[in-house]
Amino acid sequence: MTSVLAPAGEVRLRDLTEEGALIEGASLPQGTQFQIEYRGQTIYGNVIWAEHDRFGARFIFALSEGPLHERLEMARVHHHLRRTGKHAPMAGAKSALRAPAPFGRRGTN
Repeated sequence: MTSVLAPAGEVRLRDLTEEGALIEGASLPQGTQFQIEYRGQTIYGNVIWAEHDRFGARFIFALSEGPLHERLEMARVHHHLRRTGKHAPMAGAKSALRAPAPFGRRGTN
């Protein structure tokens, strides 16, 4: 992750959706713009809330392709398989997944 207010460094993305994520390992003031580099893909975002060592981020452009979106889709399938107790992907497993949870602090938009 890179921002004009913080040196480049590694962070951990949690609760990833197409619209944003909880980012741990850094803290930036609310409203700060930043970018994340992931396997050759650059994702731009804004801080929407901040606490010590983590913040909520909304991506400027929703994830719809690229390595980070692929990682999100793989995580959804893995979660679905664990939840249903299945061990191998079934035809149409992706369509059976739940819609993304509400984004933002405490589940608000």
